[in-house]
Amino acid sequence: MVKYSTLFFAAILVVACGGKKKNPAFYDSGADTEIDTLAYENSISSDYERMTDAEIVSIPFTEKNGVKYVKVSVNGFGFEMVFDTGCSGTLISVAEANYLYQKGYLTQDDIIGVSQSQIADGSIVENMVVNLKEVVLDGKIRCTDVTATVSANNNAPLLLGNEVLNRLAAYAVDNESQTINFKLK
Repeated sequence: MVKYSTLFFAAILVVACGGKKKNPAFYDSGADTEIDTLAYENSISSDYERMTDAEIVSIPFTEKNGVKYVKVSVNGFGFEMVFDTGCSGTLISVAEANYLYQKGYLTQDDIIGVSQSQIADGSIVENMVVNLKEVVLDGKIRCTDVTATVSANNNAPLLLGNEVLNRLAAYAVDNESQTINFKLK
């Protein structure tokens, strides 16, 4: 019996990743996201005051062992992802990729190709690259066509990094209220 991960990796189409501009994130106005703007403005530090001139969307986070997690829907399937400002992209493990593939949340058409990256110990690894048609943060902020790296490590954490965060004008972590407050472009 052939493992699903073998089938998934065998399906890779080597296609050049173009330098096209990423789609911006946008706010789903159908979601209930009203916040008390005056209370928010009075509670934030001066570092974040520049965010008050536009609509702020607050996303709650949970913290486990000093790591912040946000609820994210990937192509309609819910996960918790690490909010990782130090990660250049979006990362899912081969276990999640296989599950999404088996359940039809990822298809052959979503496979972009492969990439090489340097990991913390300095070694170079090859990873699959996929297109996530839709990534939605807590049902409120939607990003389309998110390029994600698939780690061959089954236990790799799911990372929400700068591939998504750079689509937003600004964000600020409010540790007191356990929210991440986003300003849209």
